[in-house]
Amino acid sequence: MNNKLVILGGNPETAAFVRRLKDFEVYTIVIDPNINAPAKKYSDESHEVDVLDIDALLSLLNKLDFDGLIVGVADILVPSYFKACQHFNLSCYANKKTIEAFGSKDGFIKICGENHINVTPRFNLDDHELKNEDLPVLIKPVDNGAGVGMTICNEITELDAAINHALENSKSKRILIEKYMNCDDFFAYYTFVEGEIYLTATADRHKSRQNNSGSPVCIGALYPSKYHEEFSNEMNDKIISMLKKLDVTDGVLNIQFFKDNDGFYAYDPGFRLQGEAPHIHIFHALEIDQIELLSNFALSKSSDYASNKLNNRHVGDSLYAATGWVLLKEGTIFSIKGLNKIKALKSYRDCIQRLDIGDAVTKDMIDTERQVFARFYFQNVNIRSLKKDLDKFSRLLEIRSENSSLISDIYDGSFL
Repeated sequence: MNNKLVILGGNPETAAFVRRLKDFEVYTIVIDPNINAPAKKYSDESHEVDVLDIDALLSLLNKLDFDGLIVGVADILVPSYFKACQHFNLSCYANKKTIEAFGSKDGFIKICGENHINVTPRFNLDDHELKNEDLPVLIKPVDNGAGVGMTICNEITELDAAINHALENSKSKRILIEKYMNCDDFFAYYTFVEGEIYLTATADRHKSRQNNSGSPVCIGALYPSKYHEEFSNEMNDKIISMLKKLDVTDGVLNIQFFKDNDGFYAYDPGFRLQGEAPHIHIFHALEIDQIELLSNFALSKSSDYASNKLNNRHVGDSLYAATGWVLLKEGTIFSIKGLNKIKALKSYRDCIQRLDIGDAVTKDMIDTERQVFARFYFQNVNIRSLKKDLDKFSRLLEIRSENSSLISDIYDGSFL
């Protein structure tokens, strides 16, 4: 293993990233303050440093022998990734413009406005007093994600507690108050190679059916989005124009949108590999390995992906795909059954498991992506066969505490 790659962050989604890097004989060095961070179980080397503390990070990196650096599946770590790459003169897909545009929710609102891209309607408490007719609203920190610090308010009396909750989960102590959009939700996923920009996936996102006051957690995604053609015709040129102004040349970007009768509303960017992991569907459907692409870039290697392999191709060209999420209730996992039978289904492609026997879901994890047990990935050329396998998947999986089922919600293909 001649190539040594530093990975910033060690969450469960980054663990899958690190495991895949082993296939390329890359020596992996994970840096995360948590000594038990999941990605460290699969790395060749690991260190306990707070990646958000840039001085501490640079001090550690000065002592290490490495050839490249990449950020894991965590938006909050992208600025540290950028600063460290600058300091050591390493290949970096981020720049000052993209840090400002995608590093916070208010930065994203600003760049969308400059490029005539609608965002979710929002309220400024300095010049607007919220009234009953404004409700429901979603209150969230500008600099956090995965549902952390977010609350849906249906009553005026809920506002103060929701604002305080968002402030407690914001490092910058800034929040956003947005109209709660009770409409369709989907994402557009872009791949960048040497200055060329490709729309490689769109998917409709379906939310948990459980009642909650926090931000609804995704329960399933279907590829391609039913809005793929409409989005391509109405929005894609605007998005590409914005990205070119930001001097994006390499990497990946996911943008989530709401869609109603009035159009598209951008609301959440992710300038790194996603927890949702569209790259898994892209790999199996298009034979494009984005982990290889990103690691080659970080290690200053040339890419094998020519433009004719990426151009005008997206997940859904010749098959249907779905990601099924499993959400758990509060409790400790005592047993897991059905995984081998699920993996034997014809449509099954992969799984990213976040929790295992002995792990606990605590109250503060509910209504955030931390309550996700796993995400399962399915593909089939026949939509009926895909739906049948999703239904089997939802019935085969059994996760229990000592006394009861822990499954709160599971995707069963009912949206197909």
